[in-house]
Parts: sequence; structure tokens; C-alpha cells
Amino acid sequence: MAQEGDAINITCITVGKSAGIYLKRSTVRLMVVTHFSKKSESIITESYKNRTIISGSLNNLVITITNIQPNDTDVYTCHATVSDNIQGNGTMVVVTEKKGKRKYGSLGVILIVVSFFIGLVLWPLSMMLKKWVCNLRKSQNTSCTVYEDMSYVIQRNTSCQNNQYN
Repeated sequence: MAQEGDAINITCITVGKSAGIYLKRSTVRLMVVTHFSKKSESIITESYKNRTIISGSLNNLVITITNIQPNDTDVYTCHATVSDNIQGNGTMVVVTEKKGKRKYGSLGVILIVVSFFIGLVLWPLSMMLKKWVCNLRKSQNTSCTVYEDMSYVIQRNTSCQNNQYN
């Protein structure tokens, strides 16, 4: 486990004769990260070129990858090149985001919590206001109430006798 921006070391140990070592990503994104041979020639994939350091001997090779990113999360395996390719055990690398680089920082969490409590206070107030408006309407003069039936079957005279607009 490593955080974004850190460096990781992957050690490839071989026993016996080998002509070179491949470091491959083998699960999320299949690709060769680097190849190191007896002639001390190293071939590094473009996306790892400026952040890979190879040290040690062919039998005990340490590959350091610096400035790792979340998309570097994968299982890395060492492959020794002899007459047959021999695959070693894999090294799983999981990269997490830096602690200060969250989508919702502490300010965002505080705003969410404050909004929740404001909602808890405003909801009962809105219910009390609704009840007050309802009671206010009931207490008004209801001497002339007009009901309209919108159906075509029943047509009644629904005009109010004391309506000033008649």
C-alpha cells in the first residue's frame, strides 16, 4: 500500500542463470514495465521512463518506481529470461490518493452536517407556519363560498347571492 506521489521498491530475485528480467503488470493493465538484461541494457516503457530507477545485480534486482499514481495500481510480476520464461510471485501494488486530496475535504463535511441540522430546525418551523396559515384561513369570513362542479352532467347555479361582482 502506498499513497499517491510515493515511491515503491519491487525486488526481483532469481536463482541460477538468467539472460534478463522483465517487470510486467499482469492484472489490471497487461504491459511490460521494464526489461533489464545481462548487458546492463534497460528498456523502460514510456509511461515509466522518467520515474523508474534500476539498481542491483541481475540475480537481485531492485526496481524503484517514483511518483506513483492511482492508475499504477496492479499486480507486478518479475519474469526471468532463460531458455524458458520463469514467472515469479507477483507484487500487488495498491495506490491510494493523498489524504489532503479528497473530493470532500473537512470543509465539505462541515457544510453537509450544518445543512442537515438547519434542515432539522426549519422543517418543524415550516410545519408550524403551515398550521398557522390554515388556522388563519379558517378564522376569516366564510359567508360566501363558491363551489364549482366541472363535470358536464351536473350543472347547477353556483353563483353567490352576496357577491359584489354580480
